[in-house]
Amino acid sequence: MSSPNELFWAARHPPADPTTTTPFHNKTILVTGANSGLGHDAATKYASLGANPLTLAVRTPEKGAAAAKGAIVAATGCSPDIFIIETFDLASFSSVQAFAERVIARVPALHVVQARGGIAIPGFGRSEDGYEMAFQVNVLANALLGMLLLLPKLQETSATTAVAGRFVPHLSIVNSIAYVEVKLEWIAADETLIERINDEKRFDMNSQYCMTNMGRNHPLVLRLFMVVFYFIFGRSAELGSRTLVSATDLGVESLGRFWTKDEFLP
Repeated sequence: MSSPNELFWAARHPPADPTTTTPFHNKTILVTGANSGLGHDAATKYASLGANPLTLAVRTPEKGAAAAKGAIVAATGCSPDIFIIETFDLASFSSVQAFAERVIARVPALHVVQARGGIAIPGFGRSEDGYEMAFQVNVLANALLGMLLLLPKLQETSATTAVAGRFVPHLSIVNSIAYVEVKLEWIAADETLIERINDEKRFDMNSQYCMTNMGRNHPLVLRLFMVVFYFIFGRSAELGSRTLVSATDLGVESLGRFWTKDEFLP
């Protein structure tokens, strides 16, 4: 974990905003959690950089329509025709599986998956599948979606000649302080699945602490504390999304390395 000095410096020295449209022009991009926070800002950047089609995956159609035809179109001037709106619920394995099947059937290729969906809840609850809610949503469902259901489509895209130049398909799965209560389980699931698929083509990135609405259900005192904390040490979701997007433009030189502040750490 970064020291307070490093966090303070990073908050005041944000990464560059990706502006080169070539890597993502007419690329098929999927963003989950696209209605708010890092997911929404990453989707906005992909739209401005020419992604087409851009799938926005949210929990309800209303959220998807508002994100696509409202904020993103207004911010970027992109055509509303580039969007595919999909709904699914990470709290339901059957919903995740059905969603992945629809995506695979609908798009001929898949170049980037930004799995940004997640929750941060103060209390205990179980999903319809019987797991603790945060554990299922933040760990199990994201692992199922990204590393088991959609990864073969990404690998298929990578193996075809349709990917021009140096572009390499990417799978990016959220991992942040908001999920601290399930972080150890997530790391274990991540490592186990990587071993299972026998794939070492991986690198890590760090978008730093980003202010989103993830903690909206926490007690008032904690929310007030986080406002002060993020003011001193944090970044906006827009600044954090710059790292998410730039990381998905990295090539094979990134494998086994750590991407942060627009550079690889030694």
